[in-house]
Amino acid sequence: MNVDNELEDKCQETIKQLCEKYQNNLYMLNRINNHINNYLPNTLDNECKNYEKRVDRNNLLTNEQRIFVQVFLSKNQYYFLSNNNNSSFYEYNGKNYKIVKEDDILFKLLTSISKDKPLVQWKHKTKINIIKKIKERNLLKSIPETYTIQNVLNFLCPAIFSTKNQAKYFLTAIGDNILKKNTENIFLISQNTKKLLCEIDNIAYVNIGNSNTINNFMTKYHENHNYENCRLIKTNENFSIELFKEAIKAIGLDLLVVASHYSNRHQNSDNFIETKSDEDLKNYAFFLKNNTQNAIVDKFMNQCIEKVGENSENSFAIQWKNMHFVWKQFIHSLTLPNMIYSTTLKNLLKEKLEYNEETDMFINVTSKYLPVISDFTNFWETTIQVVNNEEFDDEMEIDEICLLFKIWCNKNSKSVFSNGNLREKDVLNILQHFFPNVEVLDNKYILNIQCALWDKKKDIQYTLDILKLQAKAKYDFSNETDMNPLIEFEEAYNFYILFQTQNPDKLTGDWLVIVSKRYFEKYLYAFLSDYIMYDNFISSDWYLV
Repeated sequence: MNVDNELEDKCQETIKQLCEKYQNNLYMLNRINNHINNYLPNTLDNECKNYEKRVDRNNLLTNEQRIFVQVFLSKNQYYFLSNNNNSSFYEYNGKNYKIVKEDDILFKLLTSISKDKPLVQWKHKTKINIIKKIKERNLLKSIPETYTIQNVLNFLCPAIFSTKNQAKYFLTAIGDNILKKNTENIFLISQNTKKLLCEIDNIAYVNIGNSNTINNFMTKYHENHNYENCRLIKTNENFSIELFKEAIKAIGLDLLVVASHYSNRHQNSDNFIETKSDEDLKNYAFFLKNNTQNAIVDKFMNQCIEKVGENSENSFAIQWKNMHFVWKQFIHSLTLPNMIYSTTLKNLLKEKLEYNEETDMFINVTSKYLPVISDFTNFWETTIQVVNNEEFDDEMEIDEICLLFKIWCNKNSKSVFSNGNLREKDVLNILQHFFPNVEVLDNKYILNIQCALWDKKKDIQYTLDILKLQAKAKYDFSNETDMNPLIEFEEAYNFYILFQTQNPDKLTGDWLVIVSKRYFEKYLYAFLSDYIMYDNFISSDWYLV
């Protein structure tokens, strides 16, 4: 029996029971008859009409509300994110994402509803419905427009990453962390990249309440790390995070959403590499995953070490300290992290090469990288002197060292392989490895040293003596009306350059070696302090003495 039949039977049963109850009461039977036949039909007709009106009205408002909600959420892209630290609403204008207050959404929503007269009756109900739907729209599942994606990629590339694929891989890895994927992976990065990631991590905590954005990004390999889980991310060497801080803050939320989008779109960063990256990126990102320690050491030996037969006319050997430096040059040239501890590396090489424990040398091997290293250490040990002068903090610049080394090699190098050409970063690497006690400032200035090839202070002082004589002879001091002009620092420095150009130093020969303006002025402040006026002028009292 269906519901309709049950209701009909129930109604009939009720009337039957009433009639049976009052079967001996004529008055009540008349009343029952009057209600059923006179009042009930009209009452039911009226109720039926009212019900149909309510249904029509409800259908009208329901349809009106459905259209309003659809249009409102289409024109106003609001999203929501809730976690332990943060519950926020977000708005996307097709270009940028931003955090928005719920009150601002409600104001805009209620203002829009007020313009829709039929829906005003359901204002509260519509408001609750829309807020509920917004809370169902997860920010991290939103799909950013092409403008937003390209804006983020253009921020990262080419300033920080050489290619857009490298930037996309980086973003996908961040997205994996935000969405808690591939948590077993370890991403090895440079110190500079770590600074960038710290900025992104702060933005993620403030904007989306995520505190686990960079936990698996490491600047150093640890022996507990499994190569299978290690991934490499390459960034440009010389980008300055200080130049990007404000820009990162402005674009930060967009970057996080794009990162999540890439993670959702490509499943995870490993899948991105497998399906979307070029071979160069794939080989680099998966370098540790696809190699063992033995395989990497073999690559090093094939590229950097040459075995020499025992019957060779010349005896060749490489000290462990030098071998370790060549290893560092090898991984640096490939932009690889130091993924093998020095003790492990040494033991692996001892298994593959002849080794003398007493001399700590590998026998019957040489390297194309060693002559210039040997020359530089010889140059340093024979020409560089550490000085501690309380009167003046001496220093040399890295580019000056490079030039002096080239001059030295021109006269002293015995190797046909060494022409003295070293880049500044090569010099820094050699100093850090072989002379770790040398104090280097800002990767540019080597403090408290002098070079026997070039006495910087002597050059400056000799030039100043000539300048002093010329200045003194230039003016007629017997004439009281003649002005005694000041000498500007820049004028003095230009005189120094001209004099050095016309009178090259005997030690450096035809090579022109000039101190920087910074060092020149530092010398003036130290030795002519009694004659300096207005910060960068030398008083006439100096050349009148």
